[in-house]
Amino acid sequence: MGKDRRLATRVVRAARSLPAGEGVPVTPPLVQSVAFDYRSAARQDAVFGGEATGYVYGRYGTPTTAALEEALAELEGAGSAVCFTSGMAAIAAYVDACALAGGGRVVAQEDVYGGTRSLFERWARERRAAITFVDATDHAAVERALRDAPTALLYIEAIANPLLRVADVAELASLAHAHGAKLGIDATFATPVLLRPLALGADVVIHSLTKYLNGHGDAMGGAVVGGAEVARTMRDRTISDGAHLPPHEAWLVIRGLRTLDLRVRRQCGSALLVARHLETHAKVARVHYPGLASHPQHELATRQLGGLFGGIVTFDLADATKAAAFRFLDALELAASATTLGDLYTEVLYPAISSHRRVEAPERRRMGIGEGTLRISVGIEDPEDILTDLDAALEGV
Repeated sequence: MGKDRRLATRVVRAARSLPAGEGVPVTPPLVQSVAFDYRSAARQDAVFGGEATGYVYGRYGTPTTAALEEALAELEGAGSAVCFTSGMAAIAAYVDACALAGGGRVVAQEDVYGGTRSLFERWARERRAAITFVDATDHAAVERALRDAPTALLYIEAIANPLLRVADVAELASLAHAHGAKLGIDATFATPVLLRPLALGADVVIHSLTKYLNGHGDAMGGAVVGGAEVARTMRDRTISDGAHLPPHEAWLVIRGLRTLDLRVRRQCGSALLVARHLETHAKVARVHYPGLASHPQHELATRQLGGLFGGIVTFDLADATKAAAFRFLDALELAASATTLGDLYTEVLYPAISSHRRVEAPERRRMGIGEGTLRISVGIEDPEDILTDLDAALEGV
C-alpha cells in the first residue's frame, strides 16, 4: 500500500494477507473471509462460471470448508463431498434434489430419526410427495415397496435411531438398483470407523457432522458424500438455498476428525460394557445393542461393522412410563440429559419428548419406541463411572 494513503485508509486496508515466509502450519488455518479479491476480472469470471478453481463468496465455498469436504470424501472413498449447515439440511437437500423435485418416489425406512420422518411426512402432506415407509430389515417388504411403483430413492439409516436396527447395505443396494432406485445411507451412527457404505454398493452417504465426526458438541453441520454428479447438484443447493457450511464450523469439525478413530473405538468398547450390564439389570426390560447376541441383526452387525457395534445403547425400562423415565433422567449426575449424541460426554435422551416427539404416539409404539425407551450416547469417560451413574439413576426408578 502506498505510503501516501491516509491513516483511516491504512488501518482499514492493513494486514489483509499473511506475511510470506517458510513453514507450513501443522493445523490448517481458518479462512473466515466471506469475500475474495481478484486482480483479474477475467479470472474471477472463470471461477464464478466453474471453469477454474477458486473462491469468490462464502456461500459458494471457502478454503476451510473445502478442506473438510476433501477429508470426508477421502474417508468414505468417494469422489466428492458437500457440506451443509446441519445434518437435516443435508438430508433435505439430497432427498429433495435427487428424488422429489423431479417427481420421484422415495421408499424410506420407517424407524429413522424422528426429525427425518417428520420432514418426510410434511413433504407428503404439503407437497403430496410420494413417500412410502417400510421396515428396512424385512427385505421382502422392501422389495414389495420398490416394486409397487417406480422409485427414485431408497433411504436408509445404517444403524437406526434410536432402536439400533442394522441395515444390510449390500443387500439393500442390490434391491434398490434392481428396481432402478438409488440407495442413500445415513451413516451418522456408524461413522467411517465402522462402515463405508459406498464400498458396499450405496450411491450416497449422509452424515450429521454435529455428532461423532465433530465429537465435541460445539459445531453443527451435515454432509452428502458421493460422486461428481451428486456433488454438482448439492453444490447448486448450497449456493441457491444458502445452506453452505461456514468456515468456522468446518474448522471445528476438522479439529474433531483428528481423534475420530480413537474416540469411536473407546465409545464402542464402553457401550458394549454398558449394554451387557443393563441386560442383567432388574429394572431394565430390554436392551437394544447390535453387539449383544440378543440383537436380531447381531450376526449381520458382526460381519458388516468389523467387530465394533457403535457407541449408542438404547434400553427399555421395566416400568415403561413417562414418570419412571423422568425419574431416571433427573437422577443422573455424570451423564447429561441432552438431545444429541456422539460427543466426548455421555448423554441420555428420551425419544418420546425429543427426537421422536413429532411422531404420533401410536406409531412410536408400533415401531417399538415406548414410554420407557431411553437412548444412551456413551462418552469417553471411565466406563466404571458411567456404570455407577446409570445404576444410581436406576435405583430411583
